[in-house]
Amino acid sequence: MIFAWQVVLGSCLLGQMLKAQIVYKLIKVECEGNPARVTNISCRLKAINWNMAVANLDSYLTVTMISPHIRAQILKKDYSNQFQPFLVDVSFGLCDVIAKKSYLPYAVMVWKLLKRYSNINHTCPYSGQLSVQNAYLETGLLPPFPLGFFQFRFTFSDSNSTNTEIVGNIKFYFQVMEPIKSKKKTHCKKINGT
Repeated sequence: MIFAWQVVLGSCLLGQMLKAQIVYKLIKVECEGNPARVTNISCRLKAINWNMAVANLDSYLTVTMISPHIRAQILKKDYSNQFQPFLVDVSFGLCDVIAKKSYLPYAVMVWKLLKRYSNINHTCPYSGQLSVQNAYLETGLLPPFPLGFFQFRFTFSDSNSTNTEIVGNIKFYFQVMEPIKSKKKTHCKKINGT
């Protein structure tokens, strides 16, 4: 009997979690680059509505990236307004993910985002103008996060046989929230004086 109640209660809670929709709203983006490797860096956010903003990033690589590596971190803002590590801190070689030699789930997610929104949709090496246009965090691509403020931190580096050199950092600040619904009142025509 207790097990039956646990199953019923669990299914009710699961149903409520599935009904509660969340959105990932970009709040801020910061870009830094190694001046010896990257020039003309620009990062901008454009608000679309109360629930969505898109990111546009541009840069020019002055030195070709032969073997790019990415360190992806997720940080969560705590009660003291500091960002603390939250679940993910992975490093991977982008060329290995593209060549399907690495199947790290977070690396595949990053590759899908890069392929969809940037001109980094070909195999290594990379040089010249790199840009990301109208990128946003898709609810279907990311696992469900708890409500709150988060930061995605990406550190790009290039390594050859002798050393590794930092190319740049990108920080995406975003809020996980319930969608804001419009509170516009609809104006109804008076019918028969009512």
